[in-house]
Amino acid sequence: LLSTIVNIQPKDSSTGGGETRESVVYRLSQEMLDKLPNDFNPFEVKERLRKMDHLKPLHIFLKQEIDRMQRVVSLVRVTLLDLKLAIDGTIIMSENLRDALDNIYDARIPNTWKKLSWESATLGFWFTDLLERHEQFSSWLFDGRPVCYWMTGFFN
Repeated sequence: LLSTIVNIQPKDSSTGGGETRESVVYRLSQEMLDKLPNDFNPFEVKERLRKMDHLKPLHIFLKQEIDRMQRVVSLVRVTLLDLKLAIDGTIIMSENLRDALDNIYDARIPNTWKKLSWESATLGFWFTDLLERHEQFSSWLFDGRPVCYWMTGFFN
């Protein structure tokens, strides 16, 4: 019911407080880009896994998780950069970018991100999960196998 109410809200540019809908999303996009982790270097990942004995099942699993996380991080980065360009008028606002703009403004996860990743209540929780999941995989890759695992932080 609440989702329907949010979806039928007017999508005009002004919020009455001075900051437009587009400027809010532009600012949020920049904040997320600033916090977004760097891409995994595939050659470094391969070398680290080789040193860890890359044929063990847990290390194969780690490689799969890193590959999936990399796809999510790349999609988020491209979407946010393109969204900023579309808001500036440099590129055309596609349907996916319009969906991202509407969802980010409403603190929801854009549909293209949700299809490639996981469910979460709000965009804030989802983005925090992304950062924590990435940190779990980075720590495992660079610091060695953890003593305990965050089970819900895996894709599989």
